[in-house]
Amino acid sequence: MTKNEMTKLQKVIETLTDKKGINIVVFDVDRQSGYTDYMVFVTGTSVQHNTTMSDSLVRELKTAGFSKALVEGTNSSKWILIDAGDVVVNVMLDEIRDYYSLEDIWSHSKKVDITQYQK
Repeated sequence: MTKNEMTKLQKVIETLTDKKGINIVVFDVDRQSGYTDYMVFVTGTSVQHNTTMSDSLVRELKTAGFSKALVEGTNSSKWILIDAGDVVVNVMLDEIRDYYSLEDIWSHSKKVDITQYQK
């Protein structure tokens, strides 16, 4: 993990924690993925909560000097995908997260201990 990756991942976890994201899970997918290093999953309590987490995360990453993140899914906000390059974040409602079970795809990847990034 480079310092830049660690700083970006730390900013992601801190922001999602500050915005009261639920059940934040991070997988180190560098060896399994050809497009990102970390896959992050977080649950929001409502579409408004998802939108708030997404908007805050994009703003915080930009303020920290990272390149502009690509965002998909803001029309319904049930599942918002934020592609920040080496960190991809899935902001989902609980029922969407359960239905798609995307974490199962990455279950063979190393789970990252995020407690060090949470306040």
